[in-house]
Amino acid sequence: MRISMLARILVIALALWATGCASVVPVAHPDRPVAVYVTDYGIHSSLLLPTDDGRYVEYNFGDWDYAALNHCWPNDAVEALFLSSRSTLGRRFIDAPPFGDRPKPVHPAPSRVQLVYVSQESVDRVVDTLDARWRAGAANIVHNPDNNMDFVPDTEHYSLANNCNHLTARCLRDMGCDVHGLVFTSKFQVKPGSQALPAEASVASSQKKGILPSAQAN
Repeated sequence: MRISMLARILVIALALWATGCASVVPVAHPDRPVAVYVTDYGIHSSLLLPTDDGRYVEYNFGDWDYAALNHCWPNDAVEALFLSSRSTLGRRFIDAPPFGDRPKPVHPAPSRVQLVYVSQESVDRVVDTLDARWRAGAANIVHNPDNNMDFVPDTEHYSLANNCNHLTARCLRDMGCDVHGLVFTSKFQVKPGSQALPAEASVASSQKKGILPSAQAN
């Protein structure tokens, strides 16, 4: 009976995964534009957000056992999506590449990285919010060597209806982007040509201060 139920749940999850991608329409004229990158890891997505020290910070919202402790069997995935009892927020830092190039996360590396420009102020606001959320659980950091992320307990409930891809969509909206379509999967599609930017559009780091360093970082 339990196997049959798990099979049905997996079919539902796969059907949702196959429903297509969510489209991202960036704000047309961001004030003091800075580069943000939307990543696709095949199952989950994230944002690479510039920080004041010239790096990028990447957050990962997930189920504690699955994301932080690497309990990654199919039954673990089903339990994480439908019966999660504890959630987590992970964080790692990515070194900034030479000017004009894109940051290159590794271990794991995303299958796709898309560029979007948003305002400096909106990035600062999102980074401050996520940093405060991560700090709230920083007394109990678990480092996962498989993805070089530092995970902390999180109070927001994780589920199929509220996963890392929903966090990506919310952050994009908070930075002024319109996100259309279902947001169950990592398959975001940034609409090209939807921004009119000055030639000197900045890819510099955020000027906000106070990012708490992780126990370990890229």
